Amino acid sequence: MNGQMYQIAAIVAAAKRAIRDNVEITYKPEKYIDNIRFQFLPSETGEYIAPGVSEWFERIKKHGVEDVKLLCPVSVKDRGVLGFSNTTQSSILCFYEGGKVTYFVPIWEFDTKLSGWNIMYTEYEWDNPPTGKPEYKNNTKEFRDILLRIEELAIRIECENFAKVFRSAIQCLDGEIQGHDAEYGLEFPQLPPENLKIFEAAGAADVFGGMGSWNDEPGAMAGLKKLGKEYDDLSEELLRNVRLAILYSVNEW
Repeated sequence: MNGQMYQIAAIVAAAKRAIRDNVEITYKPEKYIDNIRFQFLPSETGEYIAPGVSEWFERIKKHGVEDVKLLCPVSVKDRGVLGFSNTTQSSILCFYEGGKVTYFVPIWEFDTKLSGWNIMYTEYEWDNPPTGKPEYKNNTKEFRDILLRIEELAIRIECENFAKVFRSAIQCLDGEIQGHDAEYGLEFPQLPPENLKIFEAAGAADVFGGMGSWNDEPGAMAGLKKLGKEYDDLSEELLRNVRLAILYSVNEW
């Protein structure tokens, strides 16, 4: 899974659990992160930047936060840009007492001297938010179906490595294996077991990136076999279901 999406999902999951259990937030940054900061909207006391996730959570809790949710689009105009930083278009929605809604948008910048990422989440107020909170349905059945279909396509265009990736995502969804996030030094988001299975399947199936990804050579190979339209259609459906699976697994519990 895209590291930026993984981080924001993990922060939202940790915050939801802390709100639900009325405890302090527990969150461990990824190894490749130098710092995470949160720029709040200006207040009567001036501007405030929280120097970490714990300080951010304490402040939104002090302001009366009732719930947090992950928000991201389920489709993009160009899948090829997903290999670059700051392209997930994801944000943290914060719902406060009295109906106020704000959202934090992250910007990632790489520090070449420290060989780590600096992330700034900036808060914006949602003017005239819709009534009620966004809700997401469990798309496991549709997700599994598209994984089977795109696995079969990968075999037909002789991309067996990707066929194996899609098979592993199905196995995650079925609870037969866990994802590979721990192998990269990532801690699993604080999700209920059933939600975690779906999240891990989404992570395994998130094959959209730059060179060497599903966006790269497989498209050309599909074109050579006159399967370009099927490749594009199934890829769009896969991305949509990956995003829907992330939104459901992180938000609905």
